[in-house]
Amino acid sequence: MSAHPNGTGVPAARRRGRERALVLTVAAAGAVLALAAGAPTWVRGAVSTAAGLREVAAAGRAAAPTATALALVALAAVVACSLGRRAARALAALVLVLAGAGVAAAGVDVWTSPEGALAAPARLVSGRSDPQVQQVRTRPWPLVCAAGGAVCAAAGAAAVLRGRSWSTSARHERDAAAAEPASRTPAGASPAEPAAAWDSLSRGDDPTR
Repeated sequence: MSAHPNGTGVPAARRRGRERALVLTVAAAGAVLALAAGAPTWVRGAVSTAAGLREVAAAGRAAAPTATALALVALAAVVACSLGRRAARALAALVLVLAGAGVAAAGVDVWTSPEGALAAPARLVSGRSDPQVQQVRTRPWPLVCAAGGAVCAAAGAAAVLRGRSWSTSARHERDAAAAEPASRTPAGASPAEPAAAWDSLSRGDDPTR
């Protein structure tokens, strides 16, 4: 295997490129999972009104708006990791870790304290400032959102640890691969010149003229 002037082989650069692509794809998938989990209803319950019990519900984006916002931040960090130079990539990877951890924490918080997610709709329906929510039922979507955040955080941690070895862009790897055959030919020499000189000698031409 031939080596580049900087001592790194093309296969090693390709492995780093595949590793980067895998980590960032996983991070993006986690962020998209968290965003998708915010669409369905997370929590249902009932609140007392003058007309009796009325059902209240909260979708994920209302129950945990922070999770949605941080999932979008995580997606932006993935883009920054794929395009930025080393310092920008390290900062974006750190943001990815923090955003993913925040998404996970928001999902777990709703799962462990679902009544809080119903507080706003319960006040709206009952007209009371401190309504008592009953019959609270939580669907598994908060945990799905938390899992997406955890995936983002784990991928961000991998980017923090491994990001220094990644190339700035896949274009650099392609340029390095294209430059490798040229590095084997001395400067100013052409592969066709030795053959042309041999043919000239065979015809009896004087190569010194």
